[in-house]
Amino acid sequence: MRIVSALVNVPWLAERLASPGLSPLPLRLLQCHRDQESQTEYQQKHIPGALFFNLQECSDKSSPYRNMLPPIRQFESYVGDLGVDNNTHVVVYDGTDSFLLASPRVWWMFRAFGHPLVSVLNGGLDKWCEMGHPSTDKTQQVQKAKFSASFNPSLVRNFRFMEENLTQKSAQVVDSRPVSDFYGAGDPASKPGVGRIPGSVNLPFERLIDRETKTMKSTEKLQELFSGAGVDLSRPLVSTCRTGMKACGIALAGHLSGKEDIPVYDGSWSEWSKRAPPENIVCGTHEKRG
Repeated sequence: MRIVSALVNVPWLAERLASPGLSPLPLRLLQCHRDQESQTEYQQKHIPGALFFNLQECSDKSSPYRNMLPPIRQFESYVGDLGVDNNTHVVVYDGTDSFLLASPRVWWMFRAFGHPLVSVLNGGLDKWCEMGHPSTDKTQQVQKAKFSASFNPSLVRNFRFMEENLTQKSAQVVDSRPVSDFYGAGDPASKPGVGRIPGSVNLPFERLIDRETKTMKSTEKLQELFSGAGVDLSRPLVSTCRTGMKACGIALAGHLSGKEDIPVYDGSWSEWSKRAPPENIVCGTHEKRG
């Protein structure tokens, strides 16, 4: 199995689009968005040759929670329709409505379904255009491909695991929501977006991004952020957030920091806040220790 970088930069991509022979594998560019409403943006502006990846469409529609992983056959069909087969090097990136938010989720999804040949374009469409490269409003038709998925359960965690982890403490839990949501005070019943899983630590997704360059921070700075949050990268951990999106940014940052096997709690806070008993939802800055 070939190994590809989890994160690639704009010059790397520009060089390979200009000279396809430089890539030992066929490339497929995917501009990633959270929902169908963003398709207008894609139609108006995207990297030449890129196709539209709709996270809302490629999710489990039978689940009451947002952004849940789709059934394996649905994923196979969806990415196959985008011309992706098991020999394709997939490069995912965000549109201008966000950067490094939707693409890490798609990166993680491919890996969860057994396809490690996937990279995130650092900085996304904004960085591509900022560096003077062309965009287009022309869409491309591609031939459908056959993609065979192989689910990797080691990269996904569910409610049962998270509940058992409260007593077993087999994994550190890193929550990437904003500080105000993580430490939010008040009644979770009236403010369902606030609170946290007992024992979890907070590393807000936004701290992973260099806002000036619109790119992921350096490996050294990412390692410092993990350490500063009290996370030991030599030990098992699981990432979580509100709907399973920003948690994938933690998984990517950990991968870049040498921790390549970080699973994501797919249901994240949208599930935990509805299913966990009140004693397993902590609010405020103080937490009782058992």
